[in-house]
Formats: sequence, structure tokens, C-alpha cells
Amino acid sequence: METTGTREEQTTVLCRILAMPVKHWFSILVLVPIFMALCVVVFAEEPGAPDCDLQSGLAAALNLSQAQCESLRQLTNRFYDDAAPVRNKIAEKRLELKDLSRVPKTDPYVIDKKGKELSALEQELSRKALLTGLDQKRHLTPEQLKKMKDTAWGKNLLQPGGREYGRK
Repeated sequence: METTGTREEQTTVLCRILAMPVKHWFSILVLVPIFMALCVVVFAEEPGAPDCDLQSGLAAALNLSQAQCESLRQLTNRFYDDAAPVRNKIAEKRLELKDLSRVPKTDPYVIDKKGKELSALEQELSRKALLTGLDQKRHLTPEQLKKMKDTAWGKNLLQPGGREYGRK
């Protein structure tokens, strides 16, 4: 970290800061705790707040119970946790494939091999999403499944990554 000015100039600036009138120090000492208290209020989460809003969205349309809503949320969160490493590998393979395709003398066999690895990872992610969607549908009653097909959200809303059951 570089400092500008001579040592005497730096000392003069420090003396000016310390020689501020008391009313300036008092205002700073009052404003800082107020600002901190506002930050705590704004960013604090309600303790015991439900994860599911049963009054709106798909939960209200399907008339989900709190237990159903929680189990669907848990399945979605588990999917995101399980899928994160696969998504990272997919991103890495895409970058590798992009880098390899930029080099004109790259062996086509190497590019094809990376493409197949990427395809296998994407299939694994798709399989995980499908299994999670099926697990979620097992928590719904037949009436709720029929209602879900009739809603404006369509068939794929319970798929992980859907608008309603995404991770908070």
C-alpha cells in the first residue's frame, strides 16, 4: 500500500482528524450504531419463518400441506447440492472444449473425446433432474397431480430449477 506525501504531511492530516470538534465525533459515534442497527434489521431473517408460502403460487393452487411443501423443498435443495459438482465439471469440460477448438492443430480425436465426456456429464445431470422430479411427484396426491397439469404453470414446474421450488 503506497502512501503519498511526506511524513510531516501525513502527521498533519492525522492531527487534523484528531483535532475535529467534539460535535463531529459525537455525530459519528451516533450515526455508526444507528447504521449498524439498520443493517441488522434489514439483513436479519425471521426466526422460525416457514420455507414455504402456502398462500400463493403453486402451493396455493395445489393446496399443499406444510409437510408436502417442506418435503418438495428438501428434495430440490438436495438436487442442487448433488448436482453442483456435476455442473462444475460440465462448465470445465465446456471451457476445455472451447479452448481445444480454438487451436487449429488440435487432434479431432481429442475434441471428440472431450465432447463425449461433456455429453455424458449432461446426461447424468438430466437423469438426476428427472429422478428428483419423479420423487417430488410421489409426494403429491393424484388430485394434486391432476390440478398441476391443469394449472398455467404446466407440467415441468416441479422439475428442479422451476420457478416455484427453487432454492432460496
